[in-house]
Amino acid sequence: MSAEKIFIKPKLEGQRFDDHTLPVNILEDFSAFEELIFELAKKIYLDLNPQRKRVPKGFTENIYLKLSTIEEGSTIPQIVIATTISVFATPNISVPNDEYFSYFEKARDKVFELIENANSDKSVETESKFLNYFNRIGKNLKEGETIDFLNSDTSTRNVKFSKNTRRKILLSRNEKLEYSELIHENVRISAIDKKKQVFYIELKDNTYECPITPDFHDTISTAFHEYENKTLISVKATGLFNNQHKLIHIENIESMDILDPFDISVRLNDLLELKDKWYDGVDGKILDQKSTLLFKDYFNTYFNSDLQLPAIFPTLTGNIVLEWKKGNIEISMEIDLSNLNAEIFYFDMENDDHDFQESIDLKIVSDWDKINSIISKNII
Repeated sequence: MSAEKIFIKPKLEGQRFDDHTLPVNILEDFSAFEELIFELAKKIYLDLNPQRKRVPKGFTENIYLKLSTIEEGSTIPQIVIATTISVFATPNISVPNDEYFSYFEKARDKVFELIENANSDKSVETESKFLNYFNRIGKNLKEGETIDFLNSDTSTRNVKFSKNTRRKILLSRNEKLEYSELIHENVRISAIDKKKQVFYIELKDNTYECPITPDFHDTISTAFHEYENKTLISVKATGLFNNQHKLIHIENIESMDILDPFDISVRLNDLLELKDKWYDGVDGKILDQKSTLLFKDYFNTYFNSDLQLPAIFPTLTGNIVLEWKKGNIEISMEIDLSNLNAEIFYFDMENDDHDFQESIDLKIVSDWDKINSIISKNII
């Protein structure tokens, strides 16, 4: 048997939470949150009970947080604090149920206070050993995503936790002016030092040294030998940043994958780097970032990954064109990023009678089926 009560009902906001689901990697953040709560609860217990030198036996072993339900709007996980009934029968714990829970609730409120102070640019006064937990809490949040711990439209307190809040908390530690953060970057490998067993990553005009690990040895070697071909690899790792938010070191590489030269994410990211009047100093409108990234999400979700990837080109009006070619067949898709409507043009260089044009709405899943069908039948 167990006793439980609602502990937090945070509201998670961001594109990943719009479908009212909870990505699995976010559970890692809540697991670290639980560890922080338990450590703070022990400190609070000892502060409030100075006659004791240690917390009661079983103080945390029989207590746990668990995900109860997920409510809509965007995603609201209901997390309860629970304890087995046997803990209340432990002679060393002489407090009633509610009071026993209260130490963990006080720890929760202390975390809320830390977040609120960071958001208000106030001093975050807590021992570094507690602040270090934020190396893992919020690690899996993306830019633009937040966890509103109070989840109240009427509250005047700002307890919305974001990547920026996390950075402020980690940079507030006295002994360190740096923080770690998950990075997912497309990089090139420029050199390998077999004697030192390291390789060198090129990223945004900077070079970073990383140790060679057996898991990625073949990928590292292949990417290095294809460096002159500008071969890119997708790297997911932990990056160490300084207080100027500059990446200073790459560590704990989780994955490395060689990218297709026509990888759409790489190409669109390159196009988003274009400056206004990119064509000749007079013409060439930049791409709208939000619309371009939305198109990328649609493409990665609905385009058949077994099919040939297109070449992608910008237009002078700030839109994009996708092109497929095979023998005498050419297919282009001109996309209006403002509304994600498109026109597909099919050209048979040997027989004009086969040519056709079709309007497509990229926001409609069935229209992606049309695209996949056209490409699969003609670009093989």
